[in-house]
Amino acid sequence: MVEDDPVYRAYLTGLLKNTPEVEFVHAWESAEAMLAAPRFPLVELLFIDLELPGASGLELISRLGELQNPPRCVVLTSSLDPKDVFTAIRGGASGYLVKSMDPQAFLENLRQVIQDGVSLSPFIARMLIDEFRHAPSQPGGRHLALKTLTSRERQVLDSMAKHGSAKGMGEALGLSHETVRVHMKKIYQKLHVKSKAEALAVLAQESQS
Repeated sequence: MVEDDPVYRAYLTGLLKNTPEVEFVHAWESAEAMLAAPRFPLVELLFIDLELPGASGLELISRLGELQNPPRCVVLTSSLDPKDVFTAIRGGASGYLVKSMDPQAFLENLRQVIQDGVSLSPFIARMLIDEFRHAPSQPGGRHLALKTLTSRERQVLDSMAKHGSAKGMGEALGLSHETVRVHMKKIYQKLHVKSKAEALAVLAQESQS
């Protein structure tokens, strides 16, 4: 993680070290300190605060995105400013979490990122849907690929806009989260997308046509 608050940094380090899915934890107080560390290329998942001394969290995400094998970056901040959310997601962030969440919710989101590669809360998903609905339509026929989805896949896609996790989608549809992830993989392949955000964009474009 990259977090300049020493108290929160120590708290999160302890929480992560006691999580079975986590092999090791490194924490840095700034982007510059992380980039100078010899072990940072080994990091697979990085939690980044937006407000950092020196380079900001958004600047760090952008710089890491230029690497050949960048780590998955998840914003962990106090900000719910839509501008920050959109900039982070467009810049390559795999998730956007707020520090006010309880430990259990944080760990659930952690597992979601590990399993699905991305973590979008229902609130963030709704933000993205609204943004794409008001954005100018882009040329291309991705939205036509929606017609290739099976009825169950379409249910999963619609549920994706309302529920932020595979677990939440599974509970709503009466499916296991493993089955939901299988459907999500097929949906991504048919829509030619790589993330929930892109899939939701295709769904939003349908409402414009």
